[in-house]
Amino acid sequence: MEKDCLDIRSYRIRANEAVHLSLPEQSYYIILAVNTDQILPEWRNWICEQIVYSRLCIQAMVAGHECSIWDDVLDETYLGFYNDQPPVDHCFMTTWHENETLEDITEFAKFSMELENVSNLVIVHIE
Repeated sequence: MEKDCLDIRSYRIRANEAVHLSLPEQSYYIILAVNTDQILPEWRNWICEQIVYSRLCIQAMVAGHECSIWDDVLDETYLGFYNDQPPVDHCFMTTWHENETLEDITEFAKFSMELENVSNLVIVHIE
């Protein structure tokens, strides 16, 4: 997959508002750029559930405020969804990127996507 063939979608959502993420219908990577410290744990869980329950996310990358907590919640949601028995034929990876620029994370995603032959990247700015 060449970098020129990527479908990159970027949008902003407000923390704690009822919003359904606009996720691709094919395999995708997602970057969550968390730009606020005003996030309710229940809302964070709900956003993570949408990503995991889509069953199409290959890798979720989180940057910004409490990014390591988001990473943990994504992992726990994934394991819980599969009753601690994730399928052998589906890989879901999470990474958190403290003190890294969105540009650097996006380049990391593009490189990884080439290796996985994935063409969809979603960037969600949480404000």
